[in-house]
Amino acid sequence: MTDDIYFYERTEGRIDGKYRFLSNFYKANMVINNKEYSTVEHYFQSIKHVGTELEEKIRLAATPIKAKKLAWTRELPSDWGQNKEDVMLLALRAKFSQHPKLAEKLMDTGDASLHEDSPTDIYWGVKGLDRRGKMLMQVRDKLGDTNNG
Repeated sequence: MTDDIYFYERTEGRIDGKYRFLSNFYKANMVINNKEYSTVEHYFQSIKHVGTELEEKIRLAATPIKAKKLAWTRELPSDWGQNKEDVMLLALRAKFSQHPKLAEKLMDTGDASLHEDSPTDIYWGVKGLDRRGKMLMQVRDKLGDTNNG
């Protein structure tokens, strides 16, 4: 029987539980395309506005929630729906490939099903398509392939 692991960033500045490292709000500095991002959320939100002055403001925002709120101040690019999963997957891969201890913790989840326990997100969260959990499992599987091959 496969276990289920639920994670979610409940409030700014406080992430509960043993699996908080799975959250996009978890501080894990990473470099993507020669730019440093404090969290997956900073990267994800900034890419919504790549090439604009807002991109850099979001990247440098003091907290992930501030980055998210800044990103919501402008309309999304028309192709965002087609690109958002690629952006998320790139960020998740960067986070876990650049932080071996986090990669080890992800691998320690074994074959558990991972779910973002968002009460409202019908795309990324478990109450909808559960895409974030599925992408984390995809990253975990790829890490397992790398460690076994």
